[in-house]
Amino acid sequence: MDFLNYAFMQRALLAAVLVGVTAPAVGIYLVQRRQALMGDGIGHVAMTGVGLGFLLSTSPVWMATAVSVLGAVLMELIRWYGRTRGDIALAMLFYGGMAGGVMLINLAPGGSNANLTSYLFGSLSTVSPSDVTAIVVLAAFVLLVTLGLRRQLFAVSQDEEFARVTGLPVRALNLLTAVTAAVTVTVAMRVVGLLLVSALMVVPVAAAQQL
Repeated sequence: MDFLNYAFMQRALLAAVLVGVTAPAVGIYLVQRRQALMGDGIGHVAMTGVGLGFLLSTSPVWMATAVSVLGAVLMELIRWYGRTRGDIALAMLFYGGMAGGVMLINLAPGGSNANLTSYLFGSLSTVSPSDVTAIVVLAAFVLLVTLGLRRQLFAVSQDEEFARVTGLPVRALNLLTAVTAAVTVTVAMRVVGLLLVSALMVVPVAAAQQL
């Protein structure tokens, strides 16, 4: 356990534990709603936020959070009011987010695709103190929502019509689920990467369902 004497290992352990708890916490609702791939779509949108953070010389984590939340809200609005099917909306987020991230990172001063590697695939050992602060704050929000509203969220995930009849604000809860998923993606971004965050949200839930 001597490795825990190093500050960077302490930060890595804390970040890994928080991500390991928060990702399945919101993933269970996505799996029940048959939106298991939402994490992938939001992850690609978050790439645009990372690129924008590099371009504006601000925190990529917080910028990715803002862009991801905006993308999740947009996807829900398309699902509610548009005639576009959910899978098409998800595909739009995939390709638009990926293209936007690559374009912005190349426009940033001294930017290159190499700068995106730690965000695409994660880099647990390079988590900075500012990253840990962001992860703690965002993880607290996710756990507060997923545990505090677990009965309402589960009811909506199982049967929207039943939830609506019982008086639950279905649209507001759907929107909150999408926002929480977006926040979870940015929480896990520095640990497992944007390309693998969906697996961490879905695989533990799918395995638990077998029990």
